[in-house]
Amino acid sequence: MRSLTAALAVVLVVATAAAPAGAGTREDTLPAVVPAPAGWAGGEGSFRPGRDSRVLAGEGSREEAERLAADLREVTGLPVPVVVGGTPEPVAGDVVLTGRDGPGDRPGDQAAAGGRRNPEDPEAVEGPQVPDGRGNAEGPQNAEGQGSTEGRRNAGGAGGAEGLESAGVPEGYRMELGAHVEIAASTPAGLFYGGRTLLQLLRAGGEAPYGRLEDRPEAGSRMVVLDVQGGFWPVARIEDLVRRMSWLKLNTLYLRLSGDAALRLHDPAFAGAVPGLRYTRSDIEAVQATARRHHVTVVPEIDVLGDTAALTPSRRCAAELVPDLADPEVRRRLTAVLDAFTGWFDAPLVGLGRIDACDEPEWLEGAAELAGHVETPDRRPVLRVRDRLPALDGRPVILNEGSPETGAIVRNGRHDVIDAFPAAGSHAGDLLAWTPEAEGFGRALIADTAVFGDPGAAEAVLAGLRAEFAERAWNRLSPAEGFADRLHTVGDAPGLSPEEPAVRVEHRYTFDTLHVPEGDTHVPAAWRDGLLVTAADGTGGVHATAAADGAPRFPVPGRVGGAARFGEGRRFVLGAASKSPPWTVSMWVRSEDRARGVLLGRLDRAIVVDGGEVAVSGAREFSFGHRLPLNRWTHLVLVADPRGTTLYVNGRRTGRVPEVIDLPTGSMGPFGGALDEVVMSGRALTAAQVAAVYAAIPDPVPDRSAASDPEPDRPAAADLARGRPVTASGVEAAGLGPEKAVDGDPETRWASALKVDPQWIRVDLGAPRDIARVVLRWERAYGSRYRIEGSADGVSWTRIREVADGNGEVDDLRDLSATARYIRVYGMKRGTKWGYSLKDLAVYGG
Repeated sequence: MRSLTAALAVVLVVATAAAPAGAGTREDTLPAVVPAPAGWAGGEGSFRPGRDSRVLAGEGSREEAERLAADLREVTGLPVPVVVGGTPEPVAGDVVLTGRDGPGDRPGDQAAAGGRRNPEDPEAVEGPQVPDGRGNAEGPQNAEGQGSTEGRRNAGGAGGAEGLESAGVPEGYRMELGAHVEIAASTPAGLFYGGRTLLQLLRAGGEAPYGRLEDRPEAGSRMVVLDVQGGFWPVARIEDLVRRMSWLKLNTLYLRLSGDAALRLHDPAFAGAVPGLRYTRSDIEAVQATARRHHVTVVPEIDVLGDTAALTPSRRCAAELVPDLADPEVRRRLTAVLDAFTGWFDAPLVGLGRIDACDEPEWLEGAAELAGHVETPDRRPVLRVRDRLPALDGRPVILNEGSPETGAIVRNGRHDVIDAFPAAGSHAGDLLAWTPEAEGFGRALIADTAVFGDPGAAEAVLAGLRAEFAERAWNRLSPAEGFADRLHTVGDAPGLSPEEPAVRVEHRYTFDTLHVPEGDTHVPAAWRDGLLVTAADGTGGVHATAAADGAPRFPVPGRVGGAARFGEGRRFVLGAASKSPPWTVSMWVRSEDRARGVLLGRLDRAIVVDGGEVAVSGAREFSFGHRLPLNRWTHLVLVADPRGTTLYVNGRRTGRVPEVIDLPTGSMGPFGGALDEVVMSGRALTAAQVAAVYAAIPDPVPDRSAASDPEPDRPAAADLARGRPVTASGVEAAGLGPEKAVDGDPETRWASALKVDPQWIRVDLGAPRDIARVVLRWERAYGSRYRIEGSADGVSWTRIREVADGNGEVDDLRDLSATARYIRVYGMKRGTKWGYSLKDLAVYGG
C-alpha cells in the first residue's frame, strides 16, 4: 500500500530570490498577516471602512474588485459597492485597485502597476518582468531603487510609485493604507493577493494600520497535493480547500486521482477501477472554476508508473510492484487512461507517478513512452523519484522524494527538480524553523494524513501545517516569533461552504475494539490486511492509527473495558488540530516502568512521564511532583488555562505548574505502560467537574488492577506452552520462527509462509497433560478457520476444537476436555491475504 505513505498533502514551491525580512521599528511592527509581507513601513493612524466605502477599479480589474467587495462584506459586514471605469477621485474609506487598465495606469504616469514607464514606449514597463513565474534573482529594490539584502525592506512613505518593483513581478503587489487604500499590481493575481492581505488586516477589529506594504512571493509556485484516490473528498470540501489555500496565498492544487486504491475519475471504459465515490467531468470543471476565481491551478496526477493495481495487474521488479510496461497491451491501456482524462484539465503539468520504481531497460522504455505521450509544448509530466534518476529525454519535472543525497544525484542540470521535505503523520518538525534555499526549481513537503480517513479530520491535520508552509513559501526569512498570534488573528478564509462544520477539539479513545474504516472514503483493505491498526475516536473522528509493526497492543483488559498497552517505539498517530488553552485531557494510566514516556505529544510540546513523575514539557519542563504507582490504574486529569496547568489525580487536585502549552494532539506514546479512556476537550473543567468525571467510573474488577499481577491480560494459571519446544509448517522470514509464539513476549510473533493453506504450529508440552483452555493472540494475519488438535506421539492427531468464523484479535477457547502431550493449531483458511501469525500460543490445564 505505497499509496498510503504519501497520502494526503504534499506542498511544493518553486523558489525565487527575495530580500530577507528583519525586525522593524516600533511603527514597523509586523501586522497580523499570514504569510508575512516582504516589506512593511507603518504609519500613525488606521484605515476603517464605513457605509460609504467603495471599491474603485478599471474595467480590466472588474472581476477582482467584485470578489474583494463580496469578501469585504463577509469580513466587515459592510455592503461595499464596486465602481468600474471612469472612476471618481477616492475619498476616505475607499479601496482603489490599480491594474493594467485601472485608475492611474495611463501612459506617462508612474506605473503603480509595475516599475517605471519607458517614455519612448508607453506600453513597456521597466523593471523585473518574470513570465516563467520565477522571481527576480537580483531581489526587489527599496524606495531608493537600491537592492535591499539586509533587514526588512524599506517600503518608503505613502505617495508615488517611484522605485516600485514588487508589483512588476507576477503575484507581487503594493499597498498604501491611509484615509483610503490603494492596491497596485501588474497582474490580476497580484491584485487578488493584495485584497487577501487587506481582508486579513481588517479581521483585527475592523481596521487596518496606516502604512505602506510592498509584497511579492519568494516562491513562484506554492502547491498543495491532495490524495483523493486513497481518501475521497467531496467536491465542496475540495473547493473549500482551494479557498483556504488562496487565503494563505498558495496557488497550485495537485490532485492524486489514481493509485492502488482506486481511479477516481469516471469513464465507462474503466468502470472496474472506479469505486462508488468518484468525480465526473462536471465535478472537475466545477473545482477548476472555483480554483480559477481564486488564482489556483489544479494539476492532476494519474499514476501509470507505480501504483496501478486499480488499473492493471502488477508484477514484482526488485522490491517493488509495478505494471508490466514492457507489455504493449499494458501500455495501450494506460495510454488510453491518460487520453481519457488529461483533457479534463487545463494545467501545464500532469503527474505520472514514480519513474525509478523499476530499473529494467524494457520497463524504462515503456515509462519513457508514456511520459513522451503526455508531453506537449504546453504540458510537462511530473515524475517522482526516491532512489535514483534514470536517463530521461524531454522536459519532465522531477519530484525528489528521497534523501538530500538523492537530490544531489538527480539534480543533473537537465531537469527541474523539486526536493521533498518529508514528514510522518502530522509534521514531525517545525516548518517555521526551516529556511529553504533561495535557489532551485522547488521544494515539497510530504505529510501522511490519509490514515485519518475523514476529510474533516484530515483538514484538522492540514490546517497548521499548511499555514506554516505558506509562511515559508512566501517569505523565506520572516520571524517565527508571533506567528501563532498572527494566524489566530487572520482566522479562516471567507466564502467557505456554510454546511462545513467547524473543527471541534473533542476526542475520545476507549480502545475497546479495533476500528476498520468502511466505505469509499478510505482504503479499508489496508486495515483488513493488517497493515494499519486503528482505535476509533468516538467523538471527533480523528482516529488513532499506527502501522502494524509499531502499533500499541490492544485491546487488552483495561480500567474500563479495553486498553492500549504501549512500549518502546510504539505509538499512535493522532494528528488532531492543536489548540491553545483552555483545554482538558483526562486518562487512565497504568505505568509499568520508570523510563521516560510520552502520554500525548506534538512537535516540541508534550505531556510526559519521567522517572514515574507526570510533567508538562514545552519551552521548559515542569514536573507536578506526583509519581505514578507501578502496575496500578491511576486517573489523571490535566487542565490548562492561559496562566498555567493543573494536575488532578484520582479526582483530587495534586499540583499546578506555570508552563502553558498548546494541546499536544500529534501522537500518543511511546510509553512504558497502558492507557485507557483518553478524552480531550477544548474547554477547562472545574475541580467539581473533574471530581464528577472520576466518580462516574465504576470500581474496577479486582483481578485486573492488582499490583501483584504484572500482566493482567494473561490468565493467572501456569502456561503449559511457555518456553516449550515448538515447530511449524513454515516461516515467513528469519526472526519470525515458531519459538516466538511461546516466549512470553507480546512484541514478538511467529509468521507462517505467505499465502499458503494449510499451515500449522505445534508445541511439545513434555508429557501428557489435561487440556482445558487454549488462548491464541493473533497478529493482524489470523486464521478464519482452524482446528486445535492434540496428540500423544506427534503423529496421530485428534480434533479438540474447530473454529469456523475466526476474526482475529484474541481467541480464548475454554471448556476443552482432552489429554495430550502435543498441541497443534492447524490453519485451514487465512483471514487475510498474507498468512498466519501468532503473538502468543498459551495452553492451560484443568
